[in-house]
Amino acid sequence: MSRLQLSGVIPSPPVIYTDETCREIDYEGYRRHLQHLLAHDIGALCIGGHAGETECLTMDERLKVIDIAIEEARGRIPVIGGVIADSTHSAIDQAQLQKAHGVDALLVCPPNIIGWDAERADAMHVAHFGAFDKAVQLPFMIYGGPGDGTSYRQLPQTFRKLAESCEHLVAWKIPVRGVATGPNSFAECVAALKQAGDVTGRTVTPLVAGDANFYGALEAGAGGNVNACESVRVDDNVALYTAFVKGDRDTARSIHEKSQALSDAIYGVRVGRSFAYFHYRFKIASWMLGYIDNPAMRLPQVPPPAEEIPLIHDALVKSGRRPVRSPDEYKPTIALM
Repeated sequence: MSRLQLSGVIPSPPVIYTDETCREIDYEGYRRHLQHLLAHDIGALCIGGHAGETECLTMDERLKVIDIAIEEARGRIPVIGGVIADSTHSAIDQAQLQKAHGVDALLVCPPNIIGWDAERADAMHVAHFGAFDKAVQLPFMIYGGPGDGTSYRQLPQTFRKLAESCEHLVAWKIPVRGVATGPNSFAECVAALKQAGDVTGRTVTPLVAGDANFYGALEAGAGGNVNACESVRVDDNVALYTAFVKGDRDTARSIHEKSQALSDAIYGVRVGRSFAYFHYRFKIASWMLGYIDNPAMRLPQVPPPAEEIPLIHDALVKSGRRPVRSPDEYKPTIALM
C-alpha cells in the first residue's frame, strides 16, 4: 500500500452558523463554502482544526461536517479530520470515531500540559503520539513547532524523535509567523524531518501553519500549507504555490507581496495587534467577500475590537479583492448562552 502524501494548499475551513447565537450549524452554507474551495486545485481539506472550532463542537456536529466534506470531495483529494484532546485515551477515541466515518488522515494537536517544557520534557509528546500511532493505525499529521509559545511548542529534536518512531506520521503542521530560517526555525524543523527520513525511508512532509509567510516557508522547505485563510484567498495561494513549484519565484514573490497588507490585518502581529483574534478576522474577511453568510463564532471567541473592522475591509481592497459587504453592515454580537 502506498504511503499517503499531503502537500500543496490545504484549506482549514470555518464552521458556519445559522445566526449570531451560533447554536445551530448552517450545514448547507458549509457545503457551499466547501464547494467554493474545491473549485480550486487544493491538496486536501482539513476538517477539524482550531479554525473549524473543533473544540467548540459536539462530536455529532464534528462528524456531520466531516461527512459533508467527504461527500463533496468525492475521493478526489484526502479529507483530514481533527483531534484536539488533553488525554491520550480521548485523542484515540476521537480518532477512532473519525476513522470509522472515512477520513483519510488526521490532524492531531498536542495535549495542553501545564508548565510545558519543550526542551526538557518532550518525552510526554513522544509517549502521547507513540501510543496514538499504534492504536489508531491511520496517517496523521502533528500540529506544533518552535514558533508557538504554548504547549504546542516543539523543537527540531522532537520532530526527529517522532518522525523516526511514529510509523503513520506523514506530515507536520508547523507554525511560523516571522523568520523561517535560523536557530530553531522552520528550516531546522525541515532538516530534522529529512534526517529522520534518511533513517526510516519514510517522508514526513513539512507544512506551514497559515500563510502569513507562505513564500518564506516554501523557500525554507515547506511542501505546502494548512491554512484557515484559504477561505479568503484560496485562488492567490494556489497560484503562489503553483508558481513556486514551477520555479517561477518572481511570480510567487509578487503574489506574496500583494497580500502583505491583508496578512497584516488578519494575523495582527506585524501591526501591533493581538494574534488571538486571527480566526474571527479571517471569518469576517470571508463574509465581506461574500464567501460565507455569517461570520459569528461560538464563545469564548468574541469579535475583534470595532476599529479593526474597517482595517480588514481596507486590507482586502489593497490586496486586490472586491468586498461585497461594507464595515457598516457588520453588526458584532456576543450571544450569551
